[in-house]
Amino acid sequence: MADVRRGAIVPTQFDEDAVEHDLAQLPPAAMRALRALRRDIDKAGGLPFSHLKRCQAESRDGTRLGGCVKTYVPWPDGRYGLVLIAIEHPTRPWALRAIALGVRHHPHDSHALTVYQIADRRLHG
Repeated sequence: MADVRRGAIVPTQFDEDAVEHDLAQLPPAAMRALRALRRDIDKAGGLPFSHLKRCQAESRDGTRLGGCVKTYVPWPDGRYGLVLIAIEHPTRPWALRAIALGVRHHPHDSHALTVYQIADRRLHG
């Protein structure tokens, strides 16, 4: 596997329909945070590799996100998360596609889905 340097940028795309659907379920603060992130992505040409964290293959909540990565919105400890999958890229070895946006963790009394549950449902239907 290629050596990934600290300053490496990973080309990043969005599943626009999925993210638009997710934004409709979230407060305006999520839209503002995502807009800022997308400006940064456009400016840099993608997400910094250092801003990506591996998702758990199997989590206590039953989600299965092996092979996925996540980033926090806003970085580094935002309330929202973005789950991404690796995809082919025409000129680079690979890229990422954002497939889910949502709250990272809800209070115990909430029945709303987390970003990880949303991503799991999209991947595993």
